[in-house]
Amino acid sequence: MPIDGSQWLDNPIQSSYPSSRVFKVIQQTDEAAARTFLRRAREAVFAFNRNIGEKRVLIDIDNQIGLDGDSVVKEAEEGYGQQLLDQDFALASSLGVRGFPTIVLVDEENKEIKVVGAQKLETYVKALEQALGTENMQAKSIPVLAKLLEQEALLFSKEVEVMYDLQQNEVEAFLQKELTAETYSWHTILGERYVSRT
Repeated sequence: MPIDGSQWLDNPIQSSYPSSRVFKVIQQTDEAAARTFLRRAREAVFAFNRNIGEKRVLIDIDNQIGLDGDSVVKEAEEGYGQQLLDQDFALASSLGVRGFPTIVLVDEENKEIKVVGAQKLETYVKALEQALGTENMQAKSIPVLAKLLEQEALLFSKEVEVMYDLQQNEVEAFLQKELTAETYSWHTILGERYVSRT
């Protein structure tokens, strides 16, 4: 997704903790909703220039994904969210995590396989194969575009290009072929097009 960055000049995010606490509270009851919240929070800050450190923005994101934003944010602010976040920090420390990103996989014998820093896909695949004790893992099939758009609500052109192995100039024709005109609409932000459900 495109990144504006002017958020940090116009209305700086003072802390990532508020959104992290909200994520942890949601994760306790609904892992899928937590992943959706994380995606919407990234969209909000990077593409739509919204301050995810602000309570009203967090409530709005929660409401958009079908949660009771007021109660989720209230629970996150009352200490429970920080307790959950502190548990994550303690786990990361116990696993020897010192930098970001760090992926730690644990096999059946409780042996840790650690991948530190941004790596090529092959590095992650090899680590996963090692953790699972298997070779030649097969990737899941690529989801049908309509199903993916239903799940994500909006997709940036670059995401469609990468997911479906397209060139930039092929995306619009691909969407017209895969989706009916009344189910999606095109928008532009920061010079990049994105498609959303209607």
